[in-house]
Amino acid sequence: MQTLEQTQQFSFQAQELSSKLLECTLASSNGYWTLQFSRLASRKETACGYLGITHAGTIGYSGYRPWSSHELLQVAKRYILQTRQDPLKAHVARWQSAVKEQQINPRAIYEHMLTLGIDPEQIQAALRLKLLNDFDSFVSFGAGEAQFVPDPQLQEELPIPGFPIAEILQAVQDRQILWQQLRPIIPSMQMLPVLDPDAIAAANLPQVQHQWIEKVVKHERPLSKIAIGLAKDPLEVARLFSKWVQAKLLRLEPLQQTQSTTVMIIDDSPLVLKQFHSLVGALGYRVEVCQQAETALEKIAQAKPSIIFIDINMPGLTGFELVKEIRQQPHLAGIPLVILTGEQKLSNKWRAQWSGCEFLTKPLAAAEINQFQLQLQELIHTLVFSPSLIAGA
Repeated sequence: MQTLEQTQQFSFQAQELSSKLLECTLASSNGYWTLQFSRLASRKETACGYLGITHAGTIGYSGYRPWSSHELLQVAKRYILQTRQDPLKAHVARWQSAVKEQQINPRAIYEHMLTLGIDPEQIQAALRLKLLNDFDSFVSFGAGEAQFVPDPQLQEELPIPGFPIAEILQAVQDRQILWQQLRPIIPSMQMLPVLDPDAIAAANLPQVQHQWIEKVVKHERPLSKIAIGLAKDPLEVARLFSKWVQAKLLRLEPLQQTQSTTVMIIDDSPLVLKQFHSLVGALGYRVEVCQQAETALEKIAQAKPSIIFIDINMPGLTGFELVKEIRQQPHLAGIPLVILTGEQKLSNKWRAQWSGCEFLTKPLAAAEINQFQLQLQELIHTLVFSPSLIAGA
């Protein structure tokens, strides 16, 4: 087994984070594994993930900032519904004020919560859900670097002993399988559920369930906001709504935010441009196409896309040459870029990563088109929306 000195830092590829963390947390305690993701670094993002380790082999906290009183309050308000209800609202407001003045520590807030009727099990369950939700994002961010930073105070400040890292990582793996199964039905948690009144009326649902569905949907909020409003795990909400979608009680529509997002593709093939426009347009995004790489910079400046997909092999100017030109323009350098190719060459994938780009293989057969569309949706959501969610975390 590696010693702690040998495991102070490591690099990881997209599917390696869990296995390397499992190995390294067996030799680290009282501090943070900080995760810097190459995907965000290429866009000059400063956000990174923090994993709080108080005992070897366990994990007690995750987030985009180190553990603090503010983080405890955010976890409680997100996952413990009582904290938003009248009996506790005044207490939460006082804690928030004290946090701003740096007059209260996490342990004191935890003790206050217990005296007000919040069980330790509820706080533990909330921190576990946050771990799983954060790992859902961390896994989607792909490759990066991890470094352990000791913090002797962490064990005292975290109110729970932590969870076995092996159990958490197994749950993360199980969740990834479930999310993959749900994506054909729930392509994004940013989708807006819309009831079908006739289908609801004909479904002969119990009155209580009928009223509850209408109440949840009537506020016209995306699935992600519904999960927050109910203080529920997004995966649990996605599974529930997938049943309703399959029963045709409701449908999912793109949010206005999605409709205002422009996705651009640069490819010399008219057939690919047409297919891409159809697939991405069906997800609710505006699509701009460009068939000539030489005119791409001008079209990018006009369209102001949120993300750009670029073919590798184009006449006159290759995809990698165009990436270099885009990166040299200060007003365009921050746009996420995805390299498209029909060739599954490892050298192309490595060149894309070194260029700060994602890499996506074009479908070579009709049977691959649905999976390709899901990959498009996942890349767009991760590269366009997830960094902004981190910034507001």
